[in-house]
This record gives sequence, structure tokens and C-alpha cells, in this order.
Amino acid sequence: MVYRLLILLVFLLSLEAFAQVRDLFAEFEAETAPASSASLPVDSSKAAPASSASLPADSSKTAPASSNESSFSRRELLGPIKVSKIRGINEIKGSYKNPRKALFFSLVLPGAGQIYVGTSNWNYIRGAFYLAAETALWTSWYYFSVNKYNKQVTRYKSFANEHFSIGQYEQSMHNIYRLLDDASEESLFQQRYLNSRESYCKSIYGTASTNNCYQSKVFENDSRHTDAFRDEPLSKTLKSKSFYDENQFYQLLSNPSYILGWDDVRERASYQELNLSNIDSETIPLAKSIHLEDYKSMRKKANSYASMQAWFFGALIVNHVVSAVDAALFANAHNKLLYEEKLSWIERTRFETSLNIIDNPGVSIHAFWEF
Repeated sequence: MVYRLLILLVFLLSLEAFAQVRDLFAEFEAETAPASSASLPVDSSKAAPASSASLPADSSKTAPASSNESSFSRRELLGPIKVSKIRGINEIKGSYKNPRKALFFSLVLPGAGQIYVGTSNWNYIRGAFYLAAETALWTSWYYFSVNKYNKQVTRYKSFANEHFSIGQYEQSMHNIYRLLDDASEESLFQQRYLNSRESYCKSIYGTASTNNCYQSKVFENDSRHTDAFRDEPLSKTLKSKSFYDENQFYQLLSNPSYILGWDDVRERASYQELNLSNIDSETIPLAKSIHLEDYKSMRKKANSYASMQAWFFGALIVNHVVSAVDAALFANAHNKLLYEEKLSWIERTRFETSLNIIDNPGVSIHAFWEF
């Protein structure tokens, strides 16, 4: 039993000694180059001449060896020990990537920061992805919000030019207004069916009161305005006249109040059906028109193309921000790798030992692997 304990004790001490020697040489290798390459200069006038004959080896008179000599003798005795291999300054120089610069590059042009960091195919692939997404978003924006939108606007304007008449609209509205009995009916008619009259006249002339198109008492002394527009399609009218704000004018044509100007008007409401004598009565449509519904559908489609640009610009902003943050993070991760130690799996192995000689004599050994 005693011999077994002695063997365990010797084994434990040998493990501890080996660990101390390994740590000692790891520190030594990481500190400086061999002492021989940085030796002090020798003064030849004071140096003793070298003797080819060696003195007798008297252990009692021999001077103690220097710490460097003892270190080298231990290294020569135990052989080279593999320690942590840290990148040298020459290896690191030129490999550092500035995270702020990477962030700025990708913020200006998504993917540029990833290409700047480089060092791996994965960075180049991500950079190409962000750049492709940027190109796709700008291309889609132009195709839908510019090209398709402009074509749709031209389409609904051409449709209105062929099927709407200002002269027909003015004549029909005047005919209804002449049938009104009193001021209350005139006021209610103006409130329900002429509430955008001022904008309508302004879109044509620039000033709503020109030719008495719009005034406090509508349709009074406005013959100069009505005579300027014949009962003809809008396309013929525009050949001799230009409007102050065409976009505003075409927008108003989708309002049901201008339904009497479309060339397919049917089921016109009579004066009695409008029931203007009762202020609490329901607002009755002046007529029905398929062309008006088609025109509203065309404008709705054009507006949907226009609204897409908000989504495209939002996606572009997200692409810039995500690419910039991603480039900065990977630049930082790349720089950390430059200063990490390269350790083998053996060098990452650590041992813990314990010895118990009182209650239950024995020795325990635990091995750990550091990540």
C-alpha cells in the first residue's frame, strides 16, 4: 500500500513539474530572440585572451552558470517545445481593415465595404449580393414608378381626351341650375355638385375668376367662359387651348360631379329626383357612365405605380444600412483574427490533479480542452 502511494505521489509531482516547464518555455519563446543575437559588445583591450586548453573541471571551484546558459541547456536537454504561434508585425501590416471605412463604403454603395474587407470568398459573395440587390431595386423603381407610371398617365389622359367634353359638361350643369327655385336649392346644389368648382376653374385659367368661371354666385355672367368651349372632345379643345394645370384638371375629371361631361352618359337624374328642396335628403348621382368608371380604374392603377416608389426607396435605405453594419462587423471580426494565437489541440489541453492520503487514499486527474 505504501509503495502504491509513493508511485502515485511521484506521478503527480512529475505532472506538475512538466506543466511548470512547459509554461516557462512558452514565456521564454514569446519574449525575445536568442540571447546570442543581442550580446553585449566586447572591449578587446580588456578582454582576456581565449585559451585553447580548458581548465580542469573542479565542481567545487566552477562559477555558477548564467540564467541564459541554464535556459539554453534546459532547452537543449528537453528539445524544442511548440508554443503559441502569434502573427508577426510584418504579417499583420497591410492586413488591418478599418471598420469605419468599411461602414462608409457600404453606406455609399452597398457591397463596397464587403469587397474592401475581402480576405475570403464569403465576403465577396455577400458584397456581390448587396450590390445586386441595389441594382435590382433601382431598376425596379425606374420600371414601375417611372416607366409604367408615365405610360399609364398617358393612357388615361388620352382616354379622357377622346371621351370627355368641357362644353357638354358646362351646358348640362347650366340646364339643371336654371331649374332651381330659390337660393336654398342653389346653395345645396353648389355644395353637393360644385364643391370643387374653384379648383376646376383654376386648373384651366390659373385664376379661378377669369371669365367669371368661378364666383360667389355660380353660372352668372359667365358667357365668356361657356362660349370658349364647344361641345367637342377634349382632344380638339386642347389643340387651340392650353390649361394652366393639366394634372389637376385630369385629377378632377375622376370626381362624380363631372360625370355629365362623359360621352356615354345615361340614366340622367331629373331635377325632381335630386330633391334639393330637402336639405336632409340623400345625395343622388347625376347620371351613370361606364367611361367614368374606366377612367377612375386607369387613374387608380397609375397611382399604385406611383405609390410603389415609397416601398422601393424604403428597401434601398434598408439595403444601405444593413450592408454598412454587416461590413463594419466583419471588418472588426477580421481584425480580431489577426491577433489570435494559433494553438494545436495538444496545447489547448489542460490537466488538474488532486491527491488524498487521509480518508480514501488516491489520486485523481482531470483533462480539459480550452476553446
